[in-house]
Amino acid sequence: MATYSLELKLNTKKASDCRYLENYFREVAKISNTVRRFAMRRIECLKRDKNYRDLLAQYIKLIKLDKGEEKEAVSKKLSAVVWSYGLTKFHLQKTALNLRKNLRYVHSDVYQKICDQVWRGVEKVLYADGKRLHFKKWDDFLSFEGKKNTTGIIYQDGKVYINCTPKRPKGGIILSVKLPNNKNSDHWNYETRCLCDPTKYCRIVRKKFSSGWHYYVQLIQEGIPPQKHVRGTGRIGIDIGTSTVATVSETACHLDVLGDSVKTKEKEVKRLQRKMDRSRRATNPQYYNEDGTIKKGKKRWSYSHHYKRLRDQLKAMRRKRAAALKQWQEIYANRLLEEGDEVYVEDMRFKALQKRKKKTEKKKNGRFKSKKRFGKSIGNHAPAQFLTIVKRKLDQTGGKYHEVNTRKFKASQYDHVTDTYTRKKLTKRHHRSNGEWVQRDLYSAFLLMNSDKNLKHADRNLCLLHYPSFKKLHDQCIEEIIASDRHIPASFGFYRAA
Repeated sequence: MATYSLELKLNTKKASDCRYLENYFREVAKISNTVRRFAMRRIECLKRDKNYRDLLAQYIKLIKLDKGEEKEAVSKKLSAVVWSYGLTKFHLQKTALNLRKNLRYVHSDVYQKICDQVWRGVEKVLYADGKRLHFKKWDDFLSFEGKKNTTGIIYQDGKVYINCTPKRPKGGIILSVKLPNNKNSDHWNYETRCLCDPTKYCRIVRKKFSSGWHYYVQLIQEGIPPQKHVRGTGRIGIDIGTSTVATVSETACHLDVLGDSVKTKEKEVKRLQRKMDRSRRATNPQYYNEDGTIKKGKKRWSYSHHYKRLRDQLKAMRRKRAAALKQWQEIYANRLLEEGDEVYVEDMRFKALQKRKKKTEKKKNGRFKSKKRFGKSIGNHAPAQFLTIVKRKLDQTGGKYHEVNTRKFKASQYDHVTDTYTRKKLTKRHHRSNGEWVQRDLYSAFLLMNSDKNLKHADRNLCLLHYPSFKKLHDQCIEEIIASDRHIPASFGFYRAA
């Protein structure tokens, strides 16, 4: 069954309600970190087991040799060793259950969901590219959820029941949700239509404001959300970068910076960070050397009330920007899907682009090359989040989302006219197709739109068929960008005449 979420603000004017939710979050943090500690110790013991290390080395060798039957037999032995160390979802839940006997607030469904979340981290460490588990700070726990809408956390008739039920209202708290005041607004109509669908389960979310925590409920509804936009038909090619996005469909071309209208407020952020640093140095002088650097070793920092207020302001500022960026991406995705329902995009690994370069290199003048990559750009523009939004909207409306093989497709190197591949430098932001200037990102999106069925190459016949119409849309898109007053980044490869 398809699902979607509806977020509503909770009415928490009573101080007792805020204290109840705060204590709930503290217990959630305690259970989560206790289970993490158990899992981390078990993983350390497992990795010291010689039998496990030998089986793991044998399993990796068999993967390279592609021996299926032998690999399956070794895999079963590995699973048995892992199970013997208590690294299963059942053992994690049992650990949380023993701890929950001494706690007051957390419901059984909630602690099971907490264990499921920790178990996903354990699976990444054991079976994927995860290196180790990490503890989480209390401020980093931003949500908890149930498993059904009949116990634990219940939504019914505009009210949320936590640790109580409509028939038995004592023992927990009852919070009302806030709906828009204007009943004629599109916002009110959308939310009331969503509330007609059955609720699968509820999630309580908190967000940091400069005035403190604000609480919301996310209702996971069954079905397809009400559609506010007309969905188009046809192919769309998306060439996504770390900060820009180029899209080509049969009816339009777009070249934009992800979240170009969202203000970064970098100066204000840096000013707050300097204030916080001065405050922390004043309250913890024993942890600093004479030259101002931090001393090595474990420390127990103390923070003043002034520091905490500044920290809340900084968190609120970052939360606002993240919310504004997500809203921009949702609007952009809606506009994009009005042009088609079949999206083709490269399978990008943005996590790899965030990492610093390991190899140390020097320039010709003897200076060291920078090891920085695209971490800040990805953090400010969230390209992976945009693709997730597009995929979610396509799944809800029955569209198709295709990921082409980046290494085999080589969208930035292919020329459909000559049917050849030519490697280009990253600084070269254009392509010459039959002598005509074409913006590089838009041309890559055009090739992705005309992908073949195997998703490994561009279909040359489709490219030759659709290129004339694409060139007209391409030129129109470039002219509109130059005529507008928006900022044109250097990565676009063209500029506005002075």
